[in-house]
Amino acid sequence: MRTSKTWALVLMGGGARGLAHVGVLRVLERNGLAPAVVTGTSMGGIVGGCYAAGISADRLTDWLGGLRIDDFSRKGTPPKLFKRPKNLFEYVFLEDSKNRFFGKLGLERGDAIEAYFRSCVGDVRIEDLPVKFACNAVDLVSGQEVLFTEGPLYRALRATMSLPLVFAPVRAGRMLLLDGGVVNSAPIEAARDLGAEVAVLVDIHRPLRKVAAARIKGTRQVVQRTIEVAQAASFEERARAADFVIRVPVDLGILEFSEARKIAARGERAAAASLAALKEAVGAAP
Repeated sequence: MRTSKTWALVLMGGGARGLAHVGVLRVLERNGLAPAVVTGTSMGGIVGGCYAAGISADRLTDWLGGLRIDDFSRKGTPPKLFKRPKNLFEYVFLEDSKNRFFGKLGLERGDAIEAYFRSCVGDVRIEDLPVKFACNAVDLVSGQEVLFTEGPLYRALRATMSLPLVFAPVRAGRMLLLDGGVVNSAPIEAARDLGAEVAVLVDIHRPLRKVAAARIKGTRQVVQRTIEVAQAASFEERARAADFVIRVPVDLGILEFSEARKIAARGERAAAASLAALKEAVGAAP
């Protein structure tokens, strides 16, 4: 479907909540609405990058619930002490755990998560994608946001999803890169820089609420709360820069991946409810 305006889809970070982006993409594809620009952070970067590389929303949906990883796993038999994961996201967590395990044993092992993303998207470079794409990370050395607009896509995806204390940071030259959502979970400015006249934000943030101290009782809860506090500090101001917002209410923590398909279905419903107004905002031909 032709549109009179060059528009961008901006996909927020949010861990498991970012799976809602897959449902949004399903609605866009069914209705022939294709953004000229996609930007994303963390899980939004992963979903957006795969989409920009030509991976359909239906295929992404398959990845959410039960994709076997046999075709993508490294040659050889995995150590038996590790269970075989059920889907893409379990696999990503498992491979990082393997890296840490073998590192403690003093064994050399490559970045298995980066290798996995490479098996998914190949060696395509960001500047050669059929859809303009950018994702971000934050450099711990300089404290600055780093925007990926060129170079191997798989490396950018690995950097943008490096949740603090959950995944190992990525070394790139003198930089040490972590999840871009720590400083900017909605890269709207990047979409403008890539030529977007209309920025459509998929808002999956969970409003920050007070929690009982007793609920923050382990590393997982500390990590989750730290990221939520950091994101909330900058999100409201950045969100006001969007021209159109698809709000997807997903009241889940960033590490709650257990109901992936249900999260995607929420994105699908929200996008369907916003479809008429979205078409008007991007100047879709009737």
